[in-house]
Amino acid sequence: MGNKQTENQYNKEHNEKMLDCLIIENRNQIEVLIRKAGRVSKEYSFLTPPIGKGKYSEIRKIINKKTGIMRAVKIIQKNVSNKIEGKIINEINTLELLDHPNIVRVNEYFSDDRFHYIITEYYSGGELIDHIDKQRVFTETQAAKIIYVLLYTINYCHKKQICHREIKLENILFDRNSEDSLPILIDFGSCSKMDHKMTSQPNHPYFQAPELILGNYHSGVDIWAIGVILYLLLCGYPPFRGKTDELIIKSVIRHEVEFDDPEWDNTSEEAKNLIVKLLQKDPNRRMTAEMALNDIWILKNYELKVFDGLIKRVVTNLATFQASSRLQEATLKLMVQFLATREELSELRVVFMHIDTKLDGVLDQDELQAVMLKYYDQSFVHQQINKICQHPLTYSTFLTRSVDRQTMLQKSKIETAFKLIDRNGSGNISVEELQDTFKVCNAETENPWSEIMTEVDSNQDGSLSLLEFNQMMRQLLIQ
Repeated sequence: MGNKQTENQYNKEHNEKMLDCLIIENRNQIEVLIRKAGRVSKEYSFLTPPIGKGKYSEIRKIINKKTGIMRAVKIIQKNVSNKIEGKIINEINTLELLDHPNIVRVNEYFSDDRFHYIITEYYSGGELIDHIDKQRVFTETQAAKIIYVLLYTINYCHKKQICHREIKLENILFDRNSEDSLPILIDFGSCSKMDHKMTSQPNHPYFQAPELILGNYHSGVDIWAIGVILYLLLCGYPPFRGKTDELIIKSVIRHEVEFDDPEWDNTSEEAKNLIVKLLQKDPNRRMTAEMALNDIWILKNYELKVFDGLIKRVVTNLATFQASSRLQEATLKLMVQFLATREELSELRVVFMHIDTKLDGVLDQDELQAVMLKYYDQSFVHQQINKICQHPLTYSTFLTRSVDRQTMLQKSKIETAFKLIDRNGSGNISVEELQDTFKVCNAETENPWSEIMTEVDSNQDGSLSLLEFNQMMRQLLIQ
């Protein structure tokens, strides 16, 4: 009992430390704070009815009172059990660390005496299970897009040493209601660091790998679950079935995957071969996500289509981005997070994926140079590449630097961003309000905020007026 309490206390302290700050290579980099003080009802209007309900939680659509942008909020009861509290903390910790185009983006986290509130982007395309209910069977091309994105996302997670552990139809959303919408992976409450021993059994039995059922496993359980989804997409039912959970589990452990039913008559051998490799019962012989991304069936059936003019526009925005202060870039990141439309984010999402030829969820100099050389001469690219990419670009940094600045830096949007930071509505942004909105990671000085304010406070009165704020942000339009 004493050891268990010590372990729980360690986990609590470890989780709290992880929440404090991301590990960023650039010292003194300013990031947008996710955890917020105050009441969520002061910042958001709640829409009814709930769009999803669980035993101790519900999901609602909400509107930010200052921006008018719709978001989704997951509301979870507090103090139900230590296990549920741990899952919530685990999810927030993990989503702060993960930064990927196909992973749910957390905008803010609030809490009060009764509830946790996790605020994310609102994805209007519905769950994968809804699409299967409507369509039942997918073509190989349609299935390949979904599987490619899941593998791409899990490859990134596994490289970050994160095992999701609960990949299932309900945890895959689509960003929009359109044919070109992309899957988004959600619900990281059950995820685990891969260097920790994993023995618990999350997920529905349909998606559980044999070793997960037996209680000693590693990240290969995510690959198995993706294999189950591929099988299900191509025929309309899961590979291992039973009338009860117990019978499903027996089928998973005892049976091999089969393609005897008539639904498989017109399915390619390449698709069946990939399924067999994903549903390999020996986890040490099972494909990795990186291997599966290079499988012949994926390469033949999926190609990310991006309009050339969009790529050029985004690359131009990247090449010409130049922030004059840390706060300027951090504020633009805040504006993208709170003011960018779903359409803007969807466009940037596919361009990021197009450039990321190494499929690792970040953009390095080689990848950026390759795409820039399609539109600019070699001398310009070599001149700019070190400015653009001293370190590999994360997804959120890519969004900040590649967004259309003429659109984002309109006067009305700058004023809205000012109001987001000026939380007491005084008409001036104080050092304390900067601290409530942003965080400095790996700060080299004990109190960096005075220095940050001095960089942009032109009249040196210790605060930022709307005029000073507007001048700071409009400088990004002068190239």
